[in-house]
Amino acid sequence: MDDEILEQLRERYTSGNLIVFAGAGVSAAAGMPTWKQLAERLRDRARRKGADPAVVDEIQQYIASNQLINALSAAKLALGPQDFNWTVDKELDDTGREVPEVAQAIAALKPRLKAVLTTNIDRFLERAFQGEWRMVDRPTADIAMDRRFILKLHGTLRAWDTWVFSRDQYDRAIFGSPLLQDAFGALYRTHSILFVGFGLADDNIDQTLARVRALAGGQPPMHFALLPKGVPPFRRRLLEESGIRLIVYENQAGDHAEVAQLLLGLEPAAAPAQPPPPRAAPPAPAPQPASSARPTAVPPANTHPAKARPVRVFFSYASRDEELLARLEAQMSPLKREGLIAPWHSGKISAGEDLERAIGEQLEAADLILLLVSASYLASEQGDAQVTRAMERRAAGQAAVVPILLRPCDWETTRFAELQAVPRDKKPVTKWSDEDEALLQVVREIRAVVTKLRASLR
Repeated sequence: MDDEILEQLRERYTSGNLIVFAGAGVSAAAGMPTWKQLAERLRDRARRKGADPAVVDEIQQYIASNQLINALSAAKLALGPQDFNWTVDKELDDTGREVPEVAQAIAALKPRLKAVLTTNIDRFLERAFQGEWRMVDRPTADIAMDRRFILKLHGTLRAWDTWVFSRDQYDRAIFGSPLLQDAFGALYRTHSILFVGFGLADDNIDQTLARVRALAGGQPPMHFALLPKGVPPFRRRLLEESGIRLIVYENQAGDHAEVAQLLLGLEPAAAPAQPPPPRAAPPAPAPQPASSARPTAVPPANTHPAKARPVRVFFSYASRDEELLARLEAQMSPLKREGLIAPWHSGKISAGEDLERAIGEQLEAADLILLLVSASYLASEQGDAQVTRAMERRAAGQAAVVPILLRPCDWETTRFAELQAVPRDKKPVTKWSDEDEALLQVVREIRAVVTKLRASLR
């Protein structure tokens, strides 16, 4: 096992930037059929129902070549939707089965894990999380901005209308909408994904990795996969070209028990409590001079506390709102002159600088992140990624985040809707009769936040 890759995975998890993608192997650990076994059972049912032998042979050919999505699609056509759905529901019903250890290990990561994606329609993961995370079987365009959810890409048990088994259904349900494609693009580009429970030959994961490569562009983000020993060279290369770092385990007993152990090992161990140092005996009092005159007191070396540094402020905005940004920055100039803030936005990047690197470094260093909210901002892919990271840093106690409402938009459905926005009456700046008065109200709120932050920087 590559300890360096495992440490990289642990870093992604502790930063709150990790998503688990659970495959059929997670459910198979509880005795449920794999996708291949499910296809075989559907093939057998089609044969028993007297389906055309040529159709049955076609299903078998797809199974033999591990084109499992095609095999399921062909079986659905042979059985008809009603019989197909009834059979799948029966075969994948987890009622009465114990939640597998690997699902429990995934749930144990919920303190820092962003989300779980799965192609399984059973309810093992929901049961492992004990209902604490919401289940999503119909993704929305802003799903990438949310967290603490289980997204069931192929639907969920009993809800037949949510199921996705054929390739055209998968494309239409998940990637057919431009808004959803943008959301998933942001998800794959800004978060690390850990693939758990996928087989080496599943075309299910092949399709997913193809999407990862397409959505990531020329520079795929760092993702990970837990796989048993024995990955062939070409397969390894294909995975690595998709940005996948492989964590290979021995699987000596053939039950993949190491997977749960690896997952549980991601949570940093609590440092053992250190006993307090022994208390030193108080020094003996110095002898007093015979004279009744009091000795001159020696002043402490430094009685003045260190001056707090300026609060580093990061403006996250859309290019269309540059004029409002400039006016807001002008209103904040007294804070800068007083040495209370050190403001930064992407307009300060010099020619020739690496744009993405500069933005990333400033976002990571910021004490206060201001989200300049408008419809253009909500539609911005870059803004979406910055919001994701800003909220992660806020959750970790590393930065404060304040949404500033510039223009009317549907911001109350976003992941930062829980935060107190300014102006406080939720009336966007451009809807005020005097926009300068609105910006002044915003700056007064920011001054209060800066004052509070500076107290913690001493």
